[in-house]
Amino acid sequence: MKIYFTTIAVIAAIALFGAGLVTANNTTNSLAQSIEQVSVNTEIVEGLTVRRTEGNIIIPKDVEDLIAKSDIIAIGKATQSLPESTPLIQRDFEGYVTEAISQTEFKVQRVLKGTSYSDTLLIGQQAAIVADRITGKSFLQVFDDYQPLVKNAKYILFLKKGLNGSRLYFPIGVYYGKFNVDGTDQAENKIENSDFKLIRKDVIERFKKIIDQTSAS
Repeated sequence: MKIYFTTIAVIAAIALFGAGLVTANNTTNSLAQSIEQVSVNTEIVEGLTVRRTEGNIIIPKDVEDLIAKSDIIAIGKATQSLPESTPLIQRDFEGYVTEAISQTEFKVQRVLKGTSYSDTLLIGQQAAIVADRITGKSFLQVFDDYQPLVKNAKYILFLKKGLNGSRLYFPIGVYYGKFNVDGTDQAENKIENSDFKLIRKDVIERFKKIIDQTSAS
């Protein structure tokens, strides 16, 4: 199925992989080792202990910048939970995790910018279930404050296509391009970043009419 943009004109933009996920392929050994350290908090997601990593994120200046950086803007629902998603894990020669991504299916209800040749997009999430290199015990590795997509929850996503022929699309700025619009993803409220909150408010206001039009889907 071919879906074309309807509301927003295509805005050409050149952006880095994942629009801010630039540290993923340039992880140093020291950072890789810090990834494997046990988290000091007790955060639990999908029944797993969460270990959060840090890195640089390219933050969109405002909604206009977010739109400009996006290859595709789509409204739809995740059809897989994180445990049902495909983990894409990279490790260094010592077994330390250098990249942890999940491939998650997203059912498109409406495309607002760009072109999708299918009603399903493959979303690259900066979160994945990983086995500890020593104990083998599973934990959830998450980049920064990213909150995983909730199965059957409805989102508007601002996406950048991965490089080198990748089939994955990544939310701009890790989590700045991912907004729940039906109130079923309460974890998003855990993100305390004031820039994110402001952009989220502006996105919901700007796209409210279109979001409401798809509410029955």
